[in-house]
Amino acid sequence: MKRLTWLLFLAALSLSAVAQTVNSFDGITAAQLTRPGYEVDANGAVGTKQFLEYSSIYYQAYDKVTFAPVWNTPQQITGVFTNHGMSDCSNISGDGVVIFDRLASRWVMGAHTATPGTYFYCIAVSNTDDLTSTTLKWNTYEISLNPLLGTNPQGHVYFPDWPKLGTWPDAYYLAIDLNDTDQNFREVGILACALDRTNMLAGGTAKSPQCFKYPSSIPGTVYLGHSLIPGDVDGNNPPPAGRHEYFVSIENPVIDQVTTTSTTFNLWDFHVDWNNPANSTFTQTTPSVSSYTPGCYETSNPAQTVCVPEPSTQNTGQHIDSVGDRLMPRLAYRNYGGYESFLFAHVVQVGNGQNSQTGIRWYELRGSGTPAVSRWGTLSPDNSQYRFMPSISEDQNANVAIGYSISGTSTHPGISASWWNLPFSTLPSEFQVYPGIADEENTWHWGSYTTMTVDPVDNCTFWYTNEYFPTNQTGNSTTWATRIANFQVPNCGIVSPGPNSLTFGSQNVGTTSAPQVTMLYNGQNRILNISGFTFTGANSGDFGQTNTCGTTLAAGQACAINVTFTPSATGNRSATLNINDDAANSPQTVALSGTGTGGLTVTVSPSTLSFGKVNVGTTSPTKNVTVTNTGSAAVSISNIGITGTNAGDFGQTNNCGSSLGVGASCTIGVAFTPTVTGKRSAVLSISDNADGSPQQVTLTGFGTQPAVNLNPTLLSFGRQKVGTRSTPQNVTLTNTGSGTLSITSIRISGTNAGDFAQSNNCGKSVAPGASCTISVTFAPTAIGIRRAAIAITDNAKNSPQQVNLSGSGS
Repeated sequence: MKRLTWLLFLAALSLSAVAQTVNSFDGITAAQLTRPGYEVDANGAVGTKQFLEYSSIYYQAYDKVTFAPVWNTPQQITGVFTNHGMSDCSNISGDGVVIFDRLASRWVMGAHTATPGTYFYCIAVSNTDDLTSTTLKWNTYEISLNPLLGTNPQGHVYFPDWPKLGTWPDAYYLAIDLNDTDQNFREVGILACALDRTNMLAGGTAKSPQCFKYPSSIPGTVYLGHSLIPGDVDGNNPPPAGRHEYFVSIENPVIDQVTTTSTTFNLWDFHVDWNNPANSTFTQTTPSVSSYTPGCYETSNPAQTVCVPEPSTQNTGQHIDSVGDRLMPRLAYRNYGGYESFLFAHVVQVGNGQNSQTGIRWYELRGSGTPAVSRWGTLSPDNSQYRFMPSISEDQNANVAIGYSISGTSTHPGISASWWNLPFSTLPSEFQVYPGIADEENTWHWGSYTTMTVDPVDNCTFWYTNEYFPTNQTGNSTTWATRIANFQVPNCGIVSPGPNSLTFGSQNVGTTSAPQVTMLYNGQNRILNISGFTFTGANSGDFGQTNTCGTTLAAGQACAINVTFTPSATGNRSATLNINDDAANSPQTVALSGTGTGGLTVTVSPSTLSFGKVNVGTTSPTKNVTVTNTGSAAVSISNIGITGTNAGDFGQTNNCGSSLGVGASCTIGVAFTPTVTGKRSAVLSISDNADGSPQQVTLTGFGTQPAVNLNPTLLSFGRQKVGTRSTPQNVTLTNTGSGTLSITSIRISGTNAGDFAQSNNCGKSVAPGASCTISVTFAPTAIGIRRAAIAITDNAKNSPQQVNLSGSGS
């Protein structure tokens, strides 16, 4: 069957509310290490036979079935390299990562060295997928980073921080932050490299990495889009031939002591050409997203992301680092054949006020060219718990799982996860992976990332690693431990219909409903042999079906079963559809129900109204809903109203009256006037005496708000001869908000307004993220200090905005 059919199955899935059994066990702990630090950085990957975990400078593998460790104690990564005579890789202090190359079934580990001023990136690729094999060997490589990193104005090499690896068919892709050691390790730029995967897998001589540094000329200020994450392939289906690799990174709010939100992230397209490196490219775009505030964001100190409380905080004053200033690995990629999916997540503020509650924002990108945002959401199912340090992935059925840390004033730092189905947009279901037991009382340092991966064998089992504290960590102690867990989402990998129940609502006796579809998905790794479809139950004769299944269904494919309802009498009617095949759980069943009616029916069209983006306080154009009496008698209408979460943001007028004759229609006009920014929703409800009352129409809209940033906010023209005009100076006006900026006027006012003149290309409106230029000249009419101001009047909150002007006539 076509992959599209499989997607239809997913869209119809009716999933249970919780995940299946969660298995977990302790991974690397501080007690096992000779050099434990406070930065845990728990990450890992699941392979064909083991789970390999990496923390600090140590790694350990565990059997996937018994959870038994492969080695007696965790191994230091430096040994992998020094055993091959690579002395340059003998000093590694942390920031290591491990990935499983699913396209080649090989393990990959990488880390940077820590000798000040002389840096290498050390990468090892295994020759087997079995870490217990007596023939296990690591192909090791050291990459001199100094010529790639560059130096700061003081001549010191930038520090290579927070490196991340991703698997793609044409390369292993590496992202590194450039930190200025003379500015307290400030992130001032990034480095992105393609490493020669082909020769590294073969153990041959690797070609020189192809790298791009950004910005090309580093200004020394904080780079707002730091900490890139390269795409990493999940599943066994590679990207289409020639598909470029992509990286993502956050775009932090502009640092102006005022702005706390951002409405974009960075998407980087890396095309590598090993035969002609001059053809390699690295390009950036900035997709727009719903406004967000990074977790624990402070306008006075944006680099400080420490605000997560724990029960001991009220006594110790110690909070946990949310690492909210960057996106969190992984950028999980999966090729479903019919479409490609990229997933990533990060920590955002969900409470009101600085350092308030944090939650998890996630995104899915799709598209065969440059991927675009397809879906997004925010995980914060309560008003108290802080969620942070997320990692995300998806299984073969497009079920998403995201793991994260969770803590609060009465909750010890523990580990939780959520899952949901993407195509059907089911609500996230949160569950506990491992409860918090104790607190980290002696430091704000926490790990910088965690990892969620999917078993490459069954493509259903999620594996996740994170940290917790078995006892309070106090004084100079290190008591942390890591926890490794696995679980599956229900219905992955088995033969199942979805949805497993169909409700037809009201239908006139003797008439046939429109078909409803349930999909039969073969999640087995073999062909499913289908023997037939039958109906059983009290009213089995009221239902019928046609299907596209045939007699066999290939592994991993789905077929459609179209069911109709023709009631033979009034009242509630029910039956069961039985799907008979050679699966162990045959027959699979679908519950069917409907109501036979005598003729009072209305139809409402459309069933949803989406008003898109509208500026706060502005009323949208009216959209109409048509109500039609499709029954055999007049319908009495008792009420038409708007209810729901944001009912006050929507209004309606109608010409329906109290009765609607047979075949007659009436119109309800609905308008949207958002009171705040963000997604707004309500329900238009029509109450009457027809079947299915009240009929409902879902209303959605998005409140937007423009915001103005002026740069600079002061123009000083210095001395200028009276009667002569200066050269122009420019002010850049940028709409940093989420709504269109409408400009009423741009004028010069003040004591000496006549001495200054302006021209601009702003027009009457500026789109979100766009900029325009105001050009100002100074022609003094008298000697001495002359002052005025540019005043911009618009629909932003802080209107009018002002740029002060000054100069001296001579």
